[in-house]
Amino acid sequence: MKKFLVSIFLIAAVGTGASAQNEQGGNQRPRMDRSEWVKRRTEMMVQKYGLDEKQAAALKELNEKQMMPRGNGQRPQRPEGAPAPRPEGQQGPRPGGNWQEMQKQYNEELQKIMTADQFKAYTEDMEKRRQERQNRQGPPQW
Repeated sequence: MKKFLVSIFLIAAVGTGASAQNEQGGNQRPRMDRSEWVKRRTEMMVQKYGLDEKQAAALKELNEKQMMPRGNGQRPQRPEGAPAPRPEGQQGPRPGGNWQEMQKQYNEELQKIMTADQFKAYTEDMEKRRQERQNRQGPPQW
């Protein structure tokens, strides 16, 4: 009887563990590949800021240029004997380059594509999103 109960328990544990290993993770949306991300971002900006076809083509090219230099999205493995990760709060250069510098270059190119009114609406939206992100961050809610 004892062996039977242990067997049932093990079967249930293995079944539960196997079902928890699905790639999508339950409620999570599937990750978009880079070309899909570029397409969606371009379509959203064209619709939101009323860009014409010429502007849309230039924006798509800019989004592709911004997105493609990045790696495959996975962190590189640390080689044997490499130093340990830095303590919390200490940051060093990132492999993808300086994010603020990349964003600044993107905005400069985007300003050449958009009209003054369109770019003003874009910068206001980005500032609003930045404020919302800052408001979400804070002390943990225990």
